[in-house]
Amino acid sequence: MDELEKINVRMRALLLCQAAGFFAWQAADGIGGSHQTPDSWMGPGLVISGIGFGLWLVTIILYFGDAFRAYKTVGYDIINDEWARDVRRRAAEAAFWVITVATVLAMTINQFGLDGGLLLKVLTGLSVSSFFLAAVHYDRQGETGAEE
Repeated sequence: MDELEKINVRMRALLLCQAAGFFAWQAADGIGGSHQTPDSWMGPGLVISGIGFGLWLVTIILYFGDAFRAYKTVGYDIINDEWARDVRRRAAEAAFWVITVATVLAMTINQFGLDGGLLLKVLTGLSVSSFFLAAVHYDRQGETGAEE
């Protein structure tokens, strides 16, 4: 495995951590701040939210650090080449469908009186996390040579 492949594998792992961190940050913040959840959930919700934010922040810094390192050591723009742009395009399409279905479900759930702020936080976490997960999936799929 050459240096560029090692960096790419590490960057995919960082994207997975970003997805987990961002979703935990948003969903736990929504749960901790909602007036419909028990007060005993506020503390753990805010702690998980803070941990999720920290995980997301650290991994995004490491992600762009790896991209910079790939550009400096190998001379290859790993986040702006043609393959990366295609992966991001397909991941955005997948995230669009996830958020569309989730929005319809949230509007349905909202009819039963669930807090809109909580739903908005969960939808935000879901949409961004689904983009990260889809990007990892499509990047890994292309690496193994699978067709669409």
